Amino acid sequence: MKFHDLKSFDDLPKDWSQFFDYREDISYLKRQTDKIDFDFENVIVIGNGGSITSFKAYAVKPKKKVYIIDSMDPTLLKNVKKQCQSDKTVVIAVSKSGNTLGVVESLAYFSSYKIIVVTEGEEGTLRQIATKMKWQIIEHPNISGRYSGATSAGLFPALLSGIEIENIVSGISHGYKYKKEAWSLAKYFYNLEGKGYLEVYVSAYANSLNNFRTLIVQLMHETVCKQGRGQTFYFSEAPECQHHTNQRFFGGKKNVIGVFITTEKSADDKKISLPKEIENIELKRLVLKKLENITYQQALLAEYKGTKTEANRLAIPNITIELANTEDQSLGELLAFWQLVAFYSAIIRNVNPFDEPAVTNSKNITIEEIKKN
Repeated sequence: MKFHDLKSFDDLPKDWSQFFDYREDISYLKRQTDKIDFDFENVIVIGNGGSITSFKAYAVKPKKKVYIIDSMDPTLLKNVKKQCQSDKTVVIAVSKSGNTLGVVESLAYFSSYKIIVVTEGEEGTLRQIATKMKWQIIEHPNISGRYSGATSAGLFPALLSGIEIENIVSGISHGYKYKKEAWSLAKYFYNLEGKGYLEVYVSAYANSLNNFRTLIVQLMHETVCKQGRGQTFYFSEAPECQHHTNQRFFGGKKNVIGVFITTEKSADDKKISLPKEIENIELKRLVLKKLENITYQQALLAEYKGTKTEANRLAIPNITIELANTEDQSLGELLAFWQLVAFYSAIIRNVNPFDEPAVTNSKNITIEEIKKN
């Protein structure tokens, strides 16, 4: 990864977490996949929050058809079930605590399917259900969900989906080496928060990075936003966002920081080619034939440069994270990097990086509402 326009700070704190040192037993996960005794085409992954966001971020090139269920929305459940025959499908339910109500509710919709659960401990409801139903159980380590990208929570569904998880693991391990850069970005956000910059607009100039949306938002909100501190993060796909969210970025309140994520190369890049009949047509005084001088990746980066140049002109603070590509290794690096940014962002604000006290009460109210029926 490369970082552009990010001031480097040398006062890196000694704070660290054993979460970042955890190494999953890949051979154990592969032995578990060997227990599946039929050919399957579909993988349904059921989970909420940290149990699913890391998998979504790096599951961009699966060899199986992957369906992610993070809601008990009946239309979603019906549509997924319609596309997945039970004899061609494996369902994976992920919940660290085993007490995520939405996972249990959605899982009930597929109770006649081959089901594997990923969970921790002996007391959780999901483990009790799996034991009663004689479903296969994959052990989840004692690592908070939003930091569990390098564990069975994300890696086992990825393995079943046909993804080369060794490359993801290698990327995550390498990503944890960007401590100084992560601290510098965390301090950059913090310093600007003190100046009234309360929003962070993240845009990714690669379609393969769009599923980082929920992971980045979760990491930065659930880890940092406590005791009235922290910033609001929102993520929009680029260059599509230039047709709507850039109006907010450039024309709205001057309290937004821009974070652009780009890639140096695309494995699928090719030159733009036009039919001869339209070569001399003009678009805003650009003769279309000029497009044949560039590739699609260059066209994409031109969109980024347009937005960044305008942000600089308007003195809007912004930084760029540049990946080498969007292969599994790079995705793993980016995932680990944002975990560190969230961790250090909590440390600098003196809040606990690993709890989420504000989400508990609404979950309890949900259960009380169901009890009324």
